[in-house]
Amino acid sequence: MDPILLVDDEADLRASLKEALTEDGYVVEEADGAASALAQLGRRHFPVILTDLNMPGGPSGLDLIAAVKARDPKALCVVLTGYASLSTAIEALKRGAYDFVQKPFKLDELEAVLDRALDHARLLRQVEDYQRDLEDRVAARVEELRAFQGEVIALNGLLRKALGCLDESAVALPFLDHLRSRFGADGAVVLLPGSGRIWEVAARFGDRPWAAFGTLPLPEEFTEARDWGWAGGYPDGFLVPLRHEEELVGGLFLGFEGRTAFQPEDPAFELWKAQLEAALYAVRSARVHAEQEVARALSGGANLEP
Repeated sequence: MDPILLVDDEADLRASLKEALTEDGYVVEEADGAASALAQLGRRHFPVILTDLNMPGGPSGLDLIAAVKARDPKALCVVLTGYASLSTAIEALKRGAYDFVQKPFKLDELEAVLDRALDHARLLRQVEDYQRDLEDRVAARVEELRAFQGEVIALNGLLRKALGCLDESAVALPFLDHLRSRFGADGAVVLLPGSGRIWEVAARFGDRPWAAFGTLPLPEEFTEARDWGWAGGYPDGFLVPLRHEEELVGGLFLGFEGRTAFQPEDPAFELWKAQLEAALYAVRSARVHAEQEVARALSGGANLEP
């Protein structure tokens, strides 16, 4: 149970009340006046402070309430008051006290007020924790959006360079370079079905791209990302299909020389993959269109010969 700070200048009343509350399961610390209470508040947080209003010879309960609110606004003050000082108790409420109990009181009446105060303090703490957690989540989301904004800017730059290009290698290599560095891969490979060409950027060779170094055909009928490695290459990696609508336009392999936390479901990776798919499809479509135009032109020219 959360601790209660009992403040009263009458030692006998303070001792008997602490004993009664402790027997009923409450955790009670005591102070013989406002000065002692403030000293204890400087060392730890008390969610509930039970204080007498009238404490001759030192700061009053009203003074203590004001000091508590200034030092620890989350602490709740419950005041004990006699009938003659009822107006002072009302003044205490106006100054921020949570509630008051009028003397003489029954123990169960006091405990009911303390229970409400403790529950209210717990609720305030839960709300504060929730708000802090929400703020942390919002801050993290803002950072994610900022990161994605940077991703989009980088992607736009690559796509602008791809416009009008008819060579997949010229398009693939910049993407591979970004993918390798962005996701910590030791190698990045694009496989083009039927072409037999592979482009790779490997960390152990700095930022220099490897030219086509062999043929590594795409597995037949693969439709989803899979763990994949090959002898003499990377022991761990992911081979991901590159598709435009329902058409397979290639495969993307990210290779790792050691264990990795990378997953193809990473939203940032999905963004890069989608743009690479679109770029490869656009380049291939443009090349096919250009080849068809050349073929038509040659065919038309042949018909003009006598």
